[in-house]
Parts: sequence; structure tokens; C-alpha cells
Amino acid sequence: MKNICIDLTNIVPGKGGAGGGIATYGRELILGIDELLGNSEDLRSEYKVTVLLNTDTYKNLPLQNLNRHYFAVNNQNLFARMYWLHVRLPRFLKQQKMDLLHRILSEMPIRKVCNYAVTVHDFMFEFYLSRPEYVKYLGTKERLKFRLLNGLLSKSVETSDLVIANSQSTGNDVKSRFPESHSKVESVLLGYSQSSFSPPMNQEGKSDQIIRFGVVAAFHPHKGHLSVIKLAERIVALGFVNSFHFYFRGSPVYQEYYDEIKEAISQRNLTDYFTFESYDPEITLADIYNSYTATVLLSNYEGFGLPVIESQAYSRPVICSKIPVFEEILGDSAIFLDKDPSDGELMGLMADLKDVELMESLKEKGRLNAANYTWSSTCKHTMEAYSKLLD
Repeated sequence: MKNICIDLTNIVPGKGGAGGGIATYGRELILGIDELLGNSEDLRSEYKVTVLLNTDTYKNLPLQNLNRHYFAVNNQNLFARMYWLHVRLPRFLKQQKMDLLHRILSEMPIRKVCNYAVTVHDFMFEFYLSRPEYVKYLGTKERLKFRLLNGLLSKSVETSDLVIANSQSTGNDVKSRFPESHSKVESVLLGYSQSSFSPPMNQEGKSDQIIRFGVVAAFHPHKGHLSVIKLAERIVALGFVNSFHFYFRGSPVYQEYYDEIKEAISQRNLTDYFTFESYDPEITLADIYNSYTATVLLSNYEGFGLPVIESQAYSRPVICSKIPVFEEILGDSAIFLDKDPSDGELMGLMADLKDVELMESLKEKGRLNAANYTWSSTCKHTMEAYSKLLD
């Protein structure tokens, strides 16, 4: 029997949006693997899977086929985080005779005590550090932290025996940065949370009088909130007065950026066109997406982008930026906006959003596209990647 360890001690769910993407991935990964083991006696006889959890997270998950261990790890303290990673974790792996460690954050122990698998979600640290327009939001300590974490990501890719990328785009990024990693990169696409899925509200044949744009994204500078504000300003200038409203849903991760967003809205006299939705721990994905006409995500960079798939699953059209991963996972099922769309394009967009037949077609395309992204598929392919490595 092979012993597999999944370490989620560094995972803290987000507050403000639909839940942090990595936290969602961690939760659905262990729930899905637990179900796979429950449904297969062969898998249970071949693999023993242990999950390591933080005492502050994932407390009430109905896991029946995974072994659970809880550890108090203060992730806000860099020394505590590194001590866990390089001392306590390897000691546990060795004591428990683990054959494989999988971490869903791109940080791996320096000391190799078994096979290592790491999930690479993106190259966000590098992205921020290489761009002055984003570096300005980082204090001295945060810049040092980003450099350290970017170095740990690079080291993780080099030392791991399996690199799981959550999209083909991210997988290509890994291969281009680390040419020697080609043979160990597996692209395992993410899914949307069907465990909390309820059928979308039926609005067929109806056109909203006021178009409600949902922007489900924490306040990170790369998420494109400023682009959304510029978009709103241009739509008003084209004569669409009081015909639309934007709803920002996300936690204020970068307070300076968050304040800048509020100031930009005020300076452009757009206060009546924006609402900042507060965090509600009881709200469901259905509550979030069913309250919008369409979802807008004008990110400058993403590793995957769960909100666009979740939006499609709830029959909400997606309007997004033209970045590689969105083009990969959405294909022709979304409306792509250029960085600086022409007046004609924006006039066409507003007309399209009022075209009931066109919107129903786009919703159907979106539902079909979202069906390709399930957590059960993510977990199945992850287990297959484990098996391939351990055989």
C-alpha cells in the first residue's frame, strides 16, 4: 500500500467573494478524493491518503475515507510558516513513512524525504515584481516576501517529481520557464463547486431593465477593477445613463488599492453606478450569481479564474479580458473585450445584452462549457497523476 499525504495547513479561505480559489480547490480536492476512495475498493487497497489540516480550517468536512491530522500553523508569521515547511512537515512525513507529499501551495521542503508533487496555480509573484504599476502597492516587507515566495515556487518546480498545473496556459508557463520540467508537468483543470450548486433562476425570455454587472474578485491590482471603472465611464458617455449598475464583490486585500478604487469612482461621478457588496458567510454561490445579469472579469493575469466558470454554470453570460487562460477555458462561450474597445464595440455590447435571443444562446454555450469543468474530473485526474508517479 502506498501512503499519500496532502498538506493543506497553509490554506485559509477567502472572505468577500465566492471564497478564495485555492481554498476552494483544496476543499473540493479532498472531498473528491474521499469520494473516489469510498467508491473503489481497489483504490482503498492500493492507497492510504492522509490530509493535514490547519486547526482553523476545514473543520466540518464529511471525510470518511481520508485520515485527518490537525496542526496549528500560524501562516501570518513567516518564521512559523517556514518552520512548518522545512522542519515539522518533513519530520512527520518520515515518521509516517509517506511515499508522496502533495502541496497545493507552491512551497516544498528543502529536504527530500519522499516523492513530491506541487500544484502551480500561476506566476503571480513574478508578475507583480516585474511591473511597476503593481509593485507600488507592495511595502518593503511584502516585496521581500514576494521575492522569497517566488524563489520557493521556482525551487518547488525544480525539486518536485510531479508538477500539477491548473490550466494548459499555466502548464505552458511552467515549461517555458523550466524547460527541464516538460516530462513531469500534468495539466489538471479545475472545476466549479457542484456540491453547492442549485439550478439557476429561470429568466428565459426576459431582458433586465437595468443591466446588473457582477465583478466577483478580491481587490488585487491585477483583477482589473480600474478597467471596470473606465468601462463604466465610457458607457455613460455613450448615453447609457441609469441603465446599468456594477456590483463589486471581494475582500479588500490591498487597502491602498481598494481606497484608490473608491476614490476613482467618486472622482468620475460614478457613485450611483457602483455598489460594494459586503461579506456574508451565509451567502451561497446561487445567491451571488443569480443576482447579476452578467459577470465581468477584466483581469490582466490569471492562472485559471473560477468565477467565470461558476458564472456560466449559473447561466450568467461572461464578459472578460483577452488573456490566454480565459481564451483557453472559455473559447467562444464568452464575450471578450479588448483593452481599449472602440465606441462601436461598446455600443454593440450594450445592444447584445438587451438581445434576449442572443443572451439565451450565450447562456446555453456557457452552461455547456461549464459542464467540462467538474471537481470530480479534477480529482480523478489528480489520482491518476499520483498513480503514474508511484507505479
